[in-house]
Amino acid sequence: MTDFSLPLPAPSKHELALAMLKEAVVSVVRTASQGLSEMALLKTLQSPPWQVLDPVDFSSPTALYPPHFLVFHVLHHWRHELHQEGLETLEIGPLHIQLRPLIQPRGQQLDSHDALAAFYLDLDNLNLSQESIEGMVDNFWRGVQPPGNEALESACATLAVDCPPPSLAIVRGQFRRLAMRHHPDRGGSTQQLQSLNEAMAVVRHYFR
Repeated sequence: MTDFSLPLPAPSKHELALAMLKEAVVSVVRTASQGLSEMALLKTLQSPPWQVLDPVDFSSPTALYPPHFLVFHVLHHWRHELHQEGLETLEIGPLHIQLRPLIQPRGQQLDSHDALAAFYLDLDNLNLSQESIEGMVDNFWRGVQPPGNEALESACATLAVDCPPPSLAIVRGQFRRLAMRHHPDRGGSTQQLQSLNEAMAVVRHYFR
């Protein structure tokens, strides 16, 4: 009998990079029995022995978005596979990522109506405008409601600027200086950087 089968095409560089990223993510998350934050995961992925990500600038939303998106793409793809197997699931969030036993009945498609999973599974969403990226960061930190006076005063105090803030450009410059000073790689902490990001999101809302 003649074999009409054709050889499968070789995977592209993009596919190979995603496969390597997924292998690293799976290994790191499985090892972290108590879970870990997105920032901790990103820092691990850019460090030996993995080094599957370039250095990440945690103070810049537009610089942080591509590695964030790719890691969350891999996480949601892996969670979908886990649900099909029916034994485990993933808790996926910026502050906590953890592998857990799956309680749902075997074979139930948990992701079928998950809009967030659908967003991250679509690689076209990797390329967003700066405005869209900053909007996502704002919505993550503060929701869609404009900040009240107390929230604005607290944000300005965190950023060490006058209240009301004089201009968005001045606040952005101050944010960059503080973010560099409090970056975890320079002796700062994740909590300090998150507080600065949250304060910056509040100020951006104020100037809308």
